[in-house]
Amino acid sequence: MEPTNNELKEKNAFKKANLKAKKLRGFYSHLRTYLIVNSIFFILNWTTSPGDWWVLYPVIGWGFCLTINALDTLSPFNNLDDEWEERKTKELIEKYSER
Repeated sequence: MEPTNNELKEKNAFKKANLKAKKLRGFYSHLRTYLIVNSIFFILNWTTSPGDWWVLYPVIGWGFCLTINALDTLSPFNNLDDEWEERKTKELIEKYSER
């Protein structure tokens, strides 16, 4: 017995939701690590050499990477990628089935 169209849609929706949840969990873990490590760096910098703010280098550098991660994870345009991928897949199936 083949799965129905609704079953396929539900399975596809579950896969997309599961992938999004995994990406969110990864982002939140990254954010938590960033805050903890940079807080420790700030305390170390403040207690050992308060006149030289070397802590800004890892905060800014890692903050840039965290921003890229946030844009990738939280962007509303990620849904457009899924729709485009489905349309392109159908287009390519039609193209290759004509041969």
